[in-house]
Amino acid sequence: MNERAPQSSNYGFKKSEKKVFYTVILVSIIFVGKFTGAFMTHSLALFSDSWHLLTDIASLLISFWGLKIATKPANCKYTFGYYRFSILTALVNNLSLIIISIYIFYKAILRYFNPVDVQPVGMIIFSILGLIVNTIIVLNLRDNSSNMNVKSVFLHFLGDALSDIGVLIGGVIIYFTHLSGVDTLLSSILACLILRNAFKMAVECIKILLEAAPEEVCIDDLKKSIKDLGGVVEVTDVHIWSLSKEILSMTAHISLKEYNIGNCEVKLHDIQHLLKDKFNIDHSTIQFEQCTCGSCFHSKPDHKYCCNMCIDKCEKSKNY
Repeated sequence: MNERAPQSSNYGFKKSEKKVFYTVILVSIIFVGKFTGAFMTHSLALFSDSWHLLTDIASLLISFWGLKIATKPANCKYTFGYYRFSILTALVNNLSLIIISIYIFYKAILRYFNPVDVQPVGMIIFSILGLIVNTIIVLNLRDNSSNMNVKSVFLHFLGDALSDIGVLIGGVIIYFTHLSGVDTLLSSILACLILRNAFKMAVECIKILLEAAPEEVCIDDLKKSIKDLGGVVEVTDVHIWSLSKEILSMTAHISLKEYNIGNCEVKLHDIQHLLKDKFNIDHSTIQFEQCTCGSCFHSKPDHKYCCNMCIDKCEKSKNY
């Protein structure tokens, strides 16, 4: 069993932390420019985007804190370390985006019934500036998008880059057609993009906090791979969960053909290498048994029912 998360994972967190810090600086520059431009042009799309950027700054600061604290080592109180803090901050960020997207819809409805003149030239200028900076941010973050915090930030700014393209197109349309309603339509479309990505990421964060098995790991495939090592009778009572998007843990009961200390040590080494190399599972606890489910709760004659946490089929559970 690995007592510590690998140093490579902490290095990844440190690298992500640095990139998020640089992103905070760039986003602050965009926010000031777009917020000023929204007042100058009376563009709801720019105003909505600038408020979205303000929440992004707050989210980035939260993400930065989450990434920083996630690298702290485990202790007697937090025996799995602080990786879940990064998931918690990512959830807060996405919930805030859901709220802001609803607010943008509200503003779009008000603008529809109370239209104002929009200055397309300012929309075009500020959208081009925003697109340049957002493209830089996306290129900066793309290599670290496996981290949940960085992934949420990456998707946000990928959406922002698309939003800038939308505002740019809207500005051009308004410039040539004078149809200011295009601005209201664009702000609604932007809100849809924000809501979709934020909801998807929030669900992913909740699944991790509820300790759902990672979607990228198939338990049946994992069992088969362990059996293919040879000398393994059965793999039962498997539990796989994520401490963060990139830190996976697992426990399992494994019955062996040759149940002795020497063979157990060899098999443990082989299994842990397999789990890391093929399934990216860093932390594993393996319990060896002489017969299948020999140490499981439901195998004892004085226990009437199956354990609800055991995913293996049990005849007794049918009568539960």
